[in-house]
Amino acid sequence: MSFCAAPAEAAVETAFAPASAKAAAGAVDRPLVCAVNHQQDRERDGRTTVVVIQPFGYINERTGRAIWVPAGYLTDFASIPRVGRWLIPPFGRHAIAAVVHDWLYSIGEPGRRGEADDIFRDALQELGVDIARRNIMHGAVTAFGAGGYARAGATWGTQFMDWRTGEHLPPPAPREDFFGDGDPALIERIKSQPPANCGP
Repeated sequence: MSFCAAPAEAAVETAFAPASAKAAAGAVDRPLVCAVNHQQDRERDGRTTVVVIQPFGYINERTGRAIWVPAGYLTDFASIPRVGRWLIPPFGRHAIAAVVHDWLYSIGEPGRRGEADDIFRDALQELGVDIARRNIMHGAVTAFGAGGYARAGATWGTQFMDWRTGEHLPPPAPREDFFGDGDPALIERIKSQPPANCGP
């Protein structure tokens, strides 16, 4: 498998999830490949953001639900407040779970926030995150995530970015098209996306 290299003028650098992540979570389809954004105005509350540059899927082993994150999606991995980053850094073994959780919160389907948090906990366990950190992270999103989930409709148009230029990209579809298991044609289109902004 080959990945494209960022051009010299790119505002980001590429990063890869640990190779062990796929082995630890058999339910992950394709590696998580992302570009680290260096543009300060696209940070989130002082947290560095990254752009997913290849679509990837996660299948929740408990429910069987398949979740596909499209290329171009902007995330900050785990949204850890500055004061807590000494204990749980934004990036680590939990990275895939954090991106999937961010994606579900970006969609913000009414009535499914609890499910999103439970899927996060499941993925943390599947990725081998120890029980203490798993409980802390799940407890934090359960206690403090309501505001972010409720803002999904207002922020949907800002969740996608061209990793080479830092420019906003339009969402691949209205967020309602991702409700439930998502529109099947849309999900197939996302799954077949080539890595974003890469040549053949």
